Formats: sequence, structure tokens, C-alpha cells
Amino acid sequence: MMKRKLLIIILLVVTSYTFAQEVSYQKVKQLYKKFDNENVIKVSDQLLQQGGLSDSLTIDVHLMRANIFYQNGDELSIKKSFENILIIKKNYTPDPSNISPKLITIFNEVKTEYLRNHPDEKQTQDSTQIKQEIKSIDPYVMKSAVAQNILFPGLGQFYIGNNTKGWFTTSVSTLSLGVMIYSILNTNTKEDAYLKETDKILIQQKYDDYNKSYKLRNVMIISYAVVWLYSQIDLLFFSNGEKDSKDKLSNTNYFNIISTQLSELRINFRVHL
Repeated sequence: MMKRKLLIIILLVVTSYTFAQEVSYQKVKQLYKKFDNENVIKVSDQLLQQGGLSDSLTIDVHLMRANIFYQNGDELSIKKSFENILIIKKNYTPDPSNISPKLITIFNEVKTEYLRNHPDEKQTQDSTQIKQEIKSIDPYVMKSAVAQNILFPGLGQFYIGNNTKGWFTTSVSTLSLGVMIYSILNTNTKEDAYLKETDKILIQQKYDDYNKSYKLRNVMIISYAVVWLYSQIDLLFFSNGEKDSKDKLSNTNYFNIISTQLSELRINFRVHL
């Protein structure tokens, strides 16, 4: 019960204070309309010192004061009134129907000066959102890395300092290359044995051995080609994830190198039924 009464009292005090402010504003307005300039300044001084007025009413009071100061030739006070308005509302623009053109000119001068001295504050960038400095690989270094990587997958990653991918790619490509070479040699051997076989009973057996070796050889060639291609793509696009767009554009020459090398690595797959 006591809380309710206290709340009612507070509301009454606030309402009374607001009403008193409204009455004081209306008094200033009436004095202004009666051209009682001296009392307008006195009462408005008291009203502004007390505070509690809404922004729109406070601005209106300053405009009335500016008009009176203009009539009295007090340009310094005019500018002070306009500056107080801009403190309340930085983007305020006076209504030409309620203020003389001369005062609008003075207001615009004050506003220009005020905005120059009080620029909009830039929001402080969150340190967690600050991007790390983007580093790029020198084009010459990248070109050398690509040239080495074309010769043997993994060397390019080593060259630019990506040792983890370098070891992985080199190990896989070495294994694939070794098995591929063995499969090619083994296939050639079994092909010769199959072609030279004259015994009809052994011909089918020799052919089956050759056919299995032939298929394994093709699989290993494809496997090594996949590893080789993966290594080139990884080097150009993923090993240097921080590389900027200029570097990527400069890699056009590297693609030409790769295309030339691919055209020279034509492999003839023969299909045996």
C-alpha cells in the first residue's frame, strides 16, 4: 500500500514539474508575441537554467531568443543561441517561414563551423574484428615454386615453406610414381611374354596375366596424375591462402606452363577386349 502511495506521489511531482515547465514556456511565448523582448530574455533564461523542457520546446525558445538578439543587433548572442540548438539537434534546419533569411544565413554559417569542429565520431573497431595483415608471396618465388612442382609434386609446397603439405604430397607422389613405373615395366614384360607365347594352352594364361597388369598400370597412371593435379591446384589456390587477388591473376602464366607440360604428357591407353 505504501509503495502505491509513493508511486502516486512521484507521478504527481513529475507531472506538476512538467506542467510548470509548460506554463513557463507558454509565458515566454506570450511575452514574445507581445514583443516584450526584455522579459522574454529574463524568463527564458530562468526556464533554460531549470531544464526539463523537451528538445523541440527548447529549440523553439532559442529561436525566439535569436530573433530578439537579431533585433538588438547582438550577433554574438545569435550565434550562441544557434549553437545551443545544434548541440540539441546536430542536423537541425530552421523553417524559412518562421525565421528571416538573414538569420538563416547566420545559422548556416554557425552550422558549418559547428560541424567542422564537431565531426561525427567514428566507431571504434572491435579488436576481434580486425583482420590480420594479408601477406602475399612474391611472384618470382611463386613462379619458381610452380616450376619445381611441375617437375615433381610437393617440391613447390616445400619451396614456399609449407612443409606439412610438402611432406604429404611428396610421400604420396613418390609412392604413386614408384608403383606406376613398376606397373609399366611389369606390363611391358608380360605383354612381350604374351606376344611371344606360341603354346595355345599358355596363351590364355599369358593374356590374363598381361590384362591384369595392364589394368593395374592404368590405375596407377591415373592415380599419379590425380596426385600431380592435386598438388598443382593446392599450390596455386590453397597452400597460400593469404594470397591476394593480384597474385592469383599473375598465376595465369603458371597455368600456361602447366598446360604446356600436360600436352607433352600424352599417355596412350590401349584397350584390349
